[in-house]
Amino acid sequence: MYRFFFRIFYLLIFVSMFSCEENPIIVQNKNLPLSLDTLSFNVTKTINYKVEPAFGNLDTLFFGEYEGFKFHYSLISFDTLSEDSDHSYNLYKDSLIVDSAEISLKSFSDTLISNQKFNLRYFPNFSDSVFKESEANFKNFTNYSLSSIISSSSMMVDSSDTTVMLKFVINAANIGKITGLSIDNFNLSFIVETSDEIEGSLKFHSSETISGYYPRMKVFYKNSENDTINFQKSFRSYDDITIIEQPAMEQSDTANITLGYAKGLKSLVYVDFDDFRLPDRGILKKAELILNNVDIDSNSTFTIDSYPIESAGDYDVFNEFNDDPYGVDFTLMTTSNTINGELKINHRSTLREISKGSRINHGFKVESSPVNNIFKSTSFHNLNSKDLFPVMRVIYAIP
Repeated sequence: MYRFFFRIFYLLIFVSMFSCEENPIIVQNKNLPLSLDTLSFNVTKTINYKVEPAFGNLDTLFFGEYEGFKFHYSLISFDTLSEDSDHSYNLYKDSLIVDSAEISLKSFSDTLISNQKFNLRYFPNFSDSVFKESEANFKNFTNYSLSSIISSSSMMVDSSDTTVMLKFVINAANIGKITGLSIDNFNLSFIVETSDEIEGSLKFHSSETISGYYPRMKVFYKNSENDTINFQKSFRSYDDITIIEQPAMEQSDTANITLGYAKGLKSLVYVDFDDFRLPDRGILKKAELILNNVDIDSNSTFTIDSYPIESAGDYDVFNEFNDDPYGVDFTLMTTSNTINGELKINHRSTLREISKGSRINHGFKVESSPVNNIFKSTSFHNLNSKDLFPVMRVIYAIP
C-alpha cells in the first residue's frame, strides 16, 4: 500500500517538473489520464500611451511635492444630508440660524508641523456640484473661479482623539455667501490649498478612506440672533480629489513598456495567437504574458493590472488622451506582482474565449495598480530587447 502511494507521489512530481519547462513538450504515459502541451506565442506589437490619471478614487489627499510631482490644491464637496439623519443642510438652515461652521481634515501622520499654513476657498460662480472626481485634473483646474480666502488653518492636535488635523473655522457671514439664499445657488464645495512651499509631502484622509477619518464639515445652529449655539450637525465629504501637477515626460517613459499611475502611463501589448484553437476536451491551464523589468530590484515588487481591450488599439505611435479610449472587460481583469524582476500575467480566461471564437483579439491593456506607490513607475523590456522581450506561454492539457 505504501509503495503504491509513493509511486503516485513521484508521478505527480514528474508531471509538475514537465509542466514548468519552457520548450514545447508532450508528456505521455500510459498511467496518466492527461497529456500536457506548452506553446509560446509571440508578442508582435507594444505601445505606451498616456491618460490623465484618476486621483478621485484614492483614499488620500496630498499636499506638497514628491518625486517631481506637485500638489498644492485639493477639491472637496460635502454631502447635503447630515451624518446621523436624512435631514438636509437646507432643512436646518430654513428653520434655524447658521452661526458658523468648521471643516476638518485628518492627517495620516501623527507628526505635527505647526508652521505650515493652509487656506480655504470656495467657488462663488458655481452651483453644486462644482467638480467631478472622475474629470477634475491639472489641465482643467484653471477653469474654476475661486473666492478670496475665507479661512486659514495650521496643523493641530484634535483634543477628542489626539489625531493631527486641519480645522478651518467659517464665520456666519461666509457661510451665508457659500450657501446662498436658495437651492439654485447652493454650494458646499471647497478648495484647500497650501500657502507656502512644503518640503516633502503631507497626506490626509479622503472620502474614500475606510478609517472613518474622512473630511467633515460641522455646522453650528441657533434659534435666534441673540441666542447661544444650541444645535450642531456634521456632514461628510462625498467627492474629493487632489490636483496633481505631473513632471515633464522623459525619454525613458516611451522607450520601454513603462507603467506609472500618477504619470498616467499605460501600455498595450498584442499577442499573435495565429488562429489558436483549444483542442476538443482540452483544458487550458495557463496563458501567461511574461514581461521582464529593465532595472531588476529583487527587494521591490510592483503590482500590475491587465485586461483584454474591447476595440482595436493604435500600436503605431505614442498618444496622450484626456480619457482612456480603450474600454475593457473588468470580469477578465487579472492582477500579478513582479518577482525578481519578472512579471507573469495569467490571461487564461481571455485566451479560452479567443480560442472558442467568442472574443476578438485586440490585445491587452497593462497598467500600474493603485495599490503601488502611485508616484513610482516601472519599466519592462519591449520588442527591441535581444533576450528579455515579452512573450506569452500557454500550457494546456489534453485527455
